[in-house]
Amino acid sequence: MRASLSQDQHLLLNELIAERYGVDFPEHKRELLENRLRPRLEALNLASFWDYYLHFRSNSNGEWQRVAHLVTNKETFFFRERRQIESFLSEAMPTLGSSGAVPRVLCAGCSSGEEPYTLSMLAGPAALEIDAFDLDADRVDAARQGEYGPYSLRLAEPEQLERYFVPCGAERWSLRPCWRGNVRFSWGNIMELATFRSGGPYDAVFCRNVLIYFSPAALLCAVRNFAQVLRPGGLLFLGAAESIIGLETCFEAVRLSATIAYRRVAA
Repeated sequence: MRASLSQDQHLLLNELIAERYGVDFPEHKRELLENRLRPRLEALNLASFWDYYLHFRSNSNGEWQRVAHLVTNKETFFFRERRQIESFLSEAMPTLGSSGAVPRVLCAGCSSGEEPYTLSMLAGPAALEIDAFDLDADRVDAARQGEYGPYSLRLAEPEQLERYFVPCGAERWSLRPCWRGNVRFSWGNIMELATFRSGGPYDAVFCRNVLIYFSPAALLCAVRNFAQVLRPGGLLFLGAAESIIGLETCFEAVRLSATIAYRRVAA
């Protein structure tokens, strides 16, 4: 008989996942969590989700990294919410950086790299220094490889494909080297400041369409971590459906022409 995820088991696993990764699977997403974890249950030949919970908690044989791949959302594509990026580049970027230095940007939860590469392309060669990290090591490897298919490029116009990419196979395109040199990828966890703090301070942080999946406690932890790596006056950009207004006093909302950003308030 196939094991099912009971309410108690769901609560335990969800608590551990939210604590470790920030991602929240409330009761109405219990079945989704069950479906995502079942391959590990079966691969390990475990009889119940309780057994899997014990295995996961102990991080036996690197289980935390395997689960990161299963529970994170990988939805991303080039030129997503482009107006927000253009507003940042035209209105905010000229005021960022110090003493003529190139502005430094962090992309948190970058998945396979479409967002940081879009920033690089729209800003122009070497106009930004971009660090990017993700929880899923497989996605980080894909970002470094820089090869994409039609789904990632569904908003790209033909002239953009020609300018930014070269064909590298059947319906596959490789990003040209000139748009890669200023983008650095690494593994990191939004919930663990030490995994991404070394690159700061940053002039801007982009974490778009990630925190919408976080528990309330994890959201607050993430925002405070971003405050630690942003310089005073630096900007935090979230997705269109995300807001931290009134959540944390270290940020204040600022209005740009096409978006709302959050400015790091000086301590």
